[in-house]
Amino acid sequence: MLDGDFDRLLGICRLELTDDERQRVKSEIEEVIKYFDSLDRIDCSSESEAYQPVPIREKVRGDAVEACQDADLLLKSTKTYRFYVIGPKI
Repeated sequence: MLDGDFDRLLGICRLELTDDERQRVKSEIEEVIKYFDSLDRIDCSSESEAYQPVPIREKVRGDAVEACQDADLLLKSTKTYRFYVIGPKI
């Protein structure tokens, strides 16, 4: 891992580490990256696909065409500002 990438990662995570902590964390991250690289090299072409032991029944809703309501009528009772609807304050 390049130092610039590591510094950027620490900045994103908002971490401030001592020099010893930086070296330890950097070496641990590099070990994780090496592990994932080794997983990429595994040939899985001879393996069969995984299956779900419990059948999953998808609940698909039916699509129905509905008539569109008049937008002016819908927005008649709402507060707007420059064509934006003003919602309730939370």
